[in-house]
Amino acid sequence: MTGFTRWRRSCPFTAGVLTTLAGAELIAVIATSTGVLRFSGTGATAGWVLGALLVVAGLTLLCQPVLRHFAGAVALVCGLLSLVQTNLGGFLLGFLLAATGGVLALAWVPVHDASPRGGEPANP
Repeated sequence: MTGFTRWRRSCPFTAGVLTTLAGAELIAVIATSTGVLRFSGTGATAGWVLGALLVVAGLTLLCQPVLRHFAGAVALVCGLLSLVQTNLGGFLLGFLLAATGGVLALAWVPVHDASPRGGEPANP
């Protein structure tokens, strides 16, 4: 098993990637808006803040899987807030990514190797 595969299985990888993509999508919608879809004021500020929170929650899921419950709850709350604050959650795509990532983070359970190694008890 390669190092990447071992790391991917040790954290809620899919949840982290989806949550990070949700934040990036919310930020991208605000940052690239021009012409008729120009966002300014509280909607733009909320998009930047919620997007940044989602990116941080996604990176937390990837780097600190112990905090998966907190980061998953943050992803769900930010996803729900994005529906109201940032043009239907980045045209619904950001909301769907955040909600899916948050639910996957809350549902993820680490798998422990049950085989005893070097005199360690099987059930600590």
